[in-house]
Amino acid sequence: MISKKQSKFIKSLKIKKYRDIENAFLIEGKKNVLELIDSEFEIESIVCTKLFADQNPFVFNKNFEVIVSTEQELSQLGTFKVNNECLAVARKKEYPLDRADLKGYTFILDDISDPGNLGTIIRTLDWFGFKHLVCSEHTADFYNPKVINATMGSFTRVRVYYTDIIQLIKQSKKPVFGADMGGKDLVKTSFPKPSFIVMGSESAGISSKVRPLLTSTISIRGFGKAESLNVGIATGIICHQLRNY
Repeated sequence: MISKKQSKFIKSLKIKKYRDIENAFLIEGKKNVLELIDSEFEIESIVCTKLFADQNPFVFNKNFEVIVSTEQELSQLGTFKVNNECLAVARKKEYPLDRADLKGYTFILDDISDPGNLGTIIRTLDWFGFKHLVCSEHTADFYNPKVINATMGSFTRVRVYYTDIIQLIKQSKKPVFGADMGGKDLVKTSFPKPSFIVMGSESAGISSKVRPLLTSTISIRGFGKAESLNVGIATGIICHQLRNY
């Protein structure tokens, strides 16, 4: 059974302020938790139902606390309306950008504010084998539960860095391509390695400070009447083109 102190601590991790103070974050659902266990993240504890514990007895042999709880308690602790499996608390990891291997194509997010979009982009990059993602300082928090949930485990394989992307681009000699409705047709564009690919915010696109730093802009040709593409979907299409270039 989970204590009141443990419950309060876990609930606090829904808020960025407390994630930063505790240097910890929340992971929910069987898929994400099992991926977490096989990753390099340091796990503090797992709260799970008896069903999950019976199906995954190996968790009791790991170096973290396992608390068997009820479905009702789990649903109250996390962000899921219904959680009949498990959740976990793990330590945050910091990835130094100066040690990152950015020799190929690297995506840069320019103030992507929606956690779901960030999580989808991370999952998409993982699918296409891109291991690094650079984010502006105002992009959604990687450790937001909505981001982690949307990655479906890919948060364990894609390294996410937060930095001043303007300074990063200025200091780099790499070509910088920005996704833009008025850009050159994606399939007619040549992408040398290494290159940066900048994806702009959902509402404003690429910011006015980043735009002058672009080498070129690229666009995805549309055939229907939709005004624009979701940034996660656009990232996926560009990833596919880069892998087939």
